[in-house]
Amino acid sequence: MTKNFEKIKQETELRKQMFYDPTLDPVFKKIFDNKSTLINFLNAFLRLENDRRITEVEQIRRTVKLKKAGGGDSIGRFDIHARTADGRFVNIEMQRIDHDDFLDRIELYSSLLTINAKITMDSEVSKDQFKEHPYLMPTVYSIWLCNFKVPFCNGYREDLGLFRYSDLGDKRALPIYGKKRYIVIDITRFVPAKGNELEQQWLEIFKNAPNARRIPANVADEIRDVYERLLVKNSTRDFLKKVVGSMTDKREYWAGLATARRRAEAEGFAKGEAKGLAKGLAKGLAKGLAKGEKKSAKMAKFLQKNGVSPKLLAAALALK
Repeated sequence: MTKNFEKIKQETELRKQMFYDPTLDPVFKKIFDNKSTLINFLNAFLRLENDRRITEVEQIRRTVKLKKAGGGDSIGRFDIHARTADGRFVNIEMQRIDHDDFLDRIELYSSLLTINAKITMDSEVSKDQFKEHPYLMPTVYSIWLCNFKVPFCNGYREDLGLFRYSDLGDKRALPIYGKKRYIVIDITRFVPAKGNELEQQWLEIFKNAPNARRIPANVADEIRDVYERLLVKNSTRDFLKKVVGSMTDKREYWAGLATARRRAEAEGFAKGEAKGLAKGLAKGLAKGLAKGEKKSAKMAKFLQKNGVSPKLLAAALALK
């Protein structure tokens, strides 16, 4: 009864919004059901120009099977899994809550993307071609949109790749392997800048749509189309219920809460340990000084009794 009441309440509140929250799973996937929208997004976030721009793309199977250590299969699911006409493979993930091992998750998904892309590529070449280039790899892009503060992001966007340690600090450094690229977007750090670049317009959708009351002026036609498809009033009842279901699913929330609690505990322990060490050091130093002074006084008294002159004694105590 309580659960149904919560869903009814969520549905009522949702109907008051102008736009759906694009970071919710069913909404995010609905945005990219449109092929031209996906192409527009990829060209914007991959910052592709001229002949490198994507002109055609197909969505491919989202599920990937993994073998469990104890036997059987585990299913991994990409949010968006696509392939461009020129053979590049893409995974786009929307992450609403921080989890333990977040970087490991990024690398796991990228590895799954790479392996699937390699299998697909090899299945489409002749035996002679494979024999000539058995290790040839496809280009893969992993794009992560994060609706939480990503610890390693200095700005709203970080581009990651395979670099040499010797290139650290060199702003002109280029990745030594350009076929595997990671793009991590921290939506919470995004602040609109001057200009009307497509990437900026996309990020404004993810950051502002849930509270927006109108479609922004002067946006690209493709962006305007996304806003129109996010209008709550334009959706079916079934889709609205699916969105509500994703809002009342607490699994992601509790997993994120557990991560936050563990990190807060670790941070608190580190601060407490540092404070305790500082306090202990100060106390030990004071105690040591007091003990040292007492011992020095005893030694001075002993030396005076044994005929050492005050002048020589003072010179000795001044030695460091």
